[in-house]
Amino acid sequence: MKPIIFSLALLSTIFMSFSLAWSDFLPEANGAEFDLEHGEAIAGVLPSPPKIDGNLDDWKYAVWIAFDSKKDILRGHADWKGKDDISVTWSTAWDKDNFYFAAAVRDDKFTPGPDTANAWKGDCIFLYIDWENLEVAAPSGKPNFSFIKKKAKVTNFGQNPDIHLSPIAIVPTPKLGKGGMIYEVAMSFKDSTKRKIKEGDHVGFTPGYEEGFNDPAEQGVFLCWNGANPDDSSLLGKLTFGGPLAVNLSNKLTTKWGVLKARK
Repeated sequence: MKPIIFSLALLSTIFMSFSLAWSDFLPEANGAEFDLEHGEAIAGVLPSPPKIDGNLDDWKYAVWIAFDSKKDILRGHADWKGKDDISVTWSTAWDKDNFYFAAAVRDDKFTPGPDTANAWKGDCIFLYIDWENLEVAAPSGKPNFSFIKKKAKVTNFGQNPDIHLSPIAIVPTPKLGKGGMIYEVAMSFKDSTKRKIKEGDHVGFTPGYEEGFNDPAEQGVFLCWNGANPDDSSLLGKLTFGGPLAVNLSNKLTTKWGVLKARK
């Protein structure tokens, strides 16, 4: 079934009607509503490109996935104290030029690494992306998102040397805990892959959250899908590139993904 797509005028009316209710939007996982299994996600096309400002109001109709259970811990099981200790709710989107990523990180304490080269020694996000679906060795895409000395940075830890040019916003968000953060990034396809992404395509994809090794109380905790090593491309989740995200008059996301999920 094709998604129901409203006119720009109608969408604008819907957005204006709910602007107060959606102010300072914080996401909740909704992947189960689209029959997504753990390890599956959808990158939809948002009504308009998100503004990279750390405000997730642009993402209120997106598909959101959560890392918030013991099965999502790669290491540090003994030091993980539950969802309020560290958990991540994230989403992706795309258009013809860019791949977008957003996350709301619930954290009781934020401890950054010493510098971008050693961002992994502190709290940060990695994306692991097998753009060519080779499923061999390490994924080619491995951007890192860090907030060090109050500056948000994208650092290349993979094979995309220009990915550091990507616009990024990381904003401290106390509603998500004392160390809570909102992440928002736009990565151009030209700096990410030679592959021409189209609707229905999929890639190997897993976000990972690193708590680093510079805080003895949280040393070595790392969250990702199913707690599987994301440096092994064959163990990554599946991200499918979908179509426009549409809403109905009841303000509910109506896009259906059954056909896209079945495609290879």
